Amino acid sequence: MQRDLLSYYQEVLDKISTADARTFRKEMRKAFKRLLPEERDQLKTWFRSACVCRVQQGELRPMPLTAGDQLK
Repeated sequence: MQRDLLSYYQEVLDKISTADARTFRKEMRKAFKRLLPEERDQLKTWFRSACVCRVQQGELRPMPLTAGDQLK
């Protein structure tokens, strides 16, 4: 069974969201290089809704998202 790249990267990013920030950014860049433009938009939407981590001083820490938060 073949998986699409979008679901693969969502799973990978979800698993490493608590790892170090450098690894997370590296995987996010890799995903953006390999996904189609519409899949990139879906990944952004997923990240904003599902991933509750924020980079603070080089570390990822769980933080609740509020309605006004935006991915920068």
